[in-house]
Amino acid sequence: MGFQYMKINEVVIGKNVPELIVRVVSVAPPRIVSTKSGRKTQLTEVLVADETGTAILSLWGFREGQGLSAGKIVKIKDGWAKEWKGKMQLTLGRAGSMEDYPDDGVLPQTKDLLSDTDSLRGDTV
Repeated sequence: MGFQYMKINEVVIGKNVPELIVRVVSVAPPRIVSTKSGRKTQLTEVLVADETGTAILSLWGFREGQGLSAGKIVKIKDGWAKEWKGKMQLTLGRAGSMEDYPDDGVLPQTKDLLSDTDSLRGDTV
């Protein structure tokens, strides 16, 4: 049966995320934030999902997240999971990367991923 990718429900806060394939559910408008050191950077928050759950992928840096749109599938490599305001947040960290992944049926469509969850209701503008 070949290599199995990690699923969202297997991600552990405070641990590395070796490889995770997720579908983009929504992309929030980028916003400018100040880091702890006072430097300004851009934060783009992306709601991602697989058949086991949803998570927020936080992309730090200008132009990060460009080209992402609802329905797209991405593979996250060497990411990191942390907790932010009581929810799991995925980041790429220093060594992580994200790349487009072909929509070959590996993940259900967006409408099917969200049929069992209310995670988006009330969050959209």
